[in-house]
Amino acid sequence: MQNKLDYKNIRKIGLVTKPNSNFDAEILEIKQSLEQRGIELLLLKQSSKALKLKSYDLDALFKQSDFLISLGGDGTLISLCRKAYEYDKALLGINAGRLGFLTDFKVEGAKQFFDEFFCGKFRIEKPFMLDLVLEMQGGKIIYKNAFNDVVFYRKHSQSMAHIEVYRNDKMFNQYFGDGLIISSPAGSTAYNLSANGPIVYTLAEVFILTPVCSHSLTQRPIVLPRGFELEVRASECIFCIDGQENFNMNDFKSVKVALSDKSVALIHPKNRDYFQILKEKLGWGN
Repeated sequence: MQNKLDYKNIRKIGLVTKPNSNFDAEILEIKQSLEQRGIELLLLKQSSKALKLKSYDLDALFKQSDFLISLGGDGTLISLCRKAYEYDKALLGINAGRLGFLTDFKVEGAKQFFDEFFCGKFRIEKPFMLDLVLEMQGGKIIYKNAFNDVVFYRKHSQSMAHIEVYRNDKMFNQYFGDGLIISSPAGSTAYNLSANGPIVYTLAEVFILTPVCSHSLTQRPIVLPRGFELEVRASECIFCIDGQENFNMNDFKSVKVALSDKSVALIHPKNRDYFQILKEKLGWGN
């Protein structure tokens, strides 16, 4: 994905909605705005049962589209980010959820956005994701990515999690408590923030470790630079990727985590201001 999207040669745009939601009216409004510019809207199969639009499975939608629209909340966009990362396609988030920290406007603002977009008045931000290497007990390796975070937490409510973190085969730290959040900068305003982790600028090349309800009062969040690869070992724990994929740590020897060299391209209005969003969405500074 280049830093500048070739907006003049866009012909097909894919659209994915929040699962099990009826956004037919919103889809038709977006479709009308795009058709006025000669752009074809393609739909994920599960996005509407009533509308008679061309529909595709997710892989085919990414292959056919010049970029994709996520219509829903932040969770819908985050789930698409991992696929966009794989196909090197840009994403535009339109908010049909509640908080909408990653999405900039609602459907009623789509026409104005497209008026500006097709005049080249937009920006692309490329936050870095997390690379995860999951080594199973039998030796099989699974590669995953996280846009927001990977969270390790205790399996049983009556016991503490004991999580060991290594760097270069040396003990980096041990965590006793409810769990551990490893967050990207983009994910710093999610679960990390709720656990008193720091807000980190979205495009910073760092990642964050934040203990959850640590048994030791001396344990504090730490921000680490690109180039650090950490290996997490634990038992009787669950780990979750972006709040959407759950795994039993007993099935794995370790999970390696590092800041990715690749990023996902997110399309935003030209005037988007990250710090203004902090004020509006999070009440930052109030």
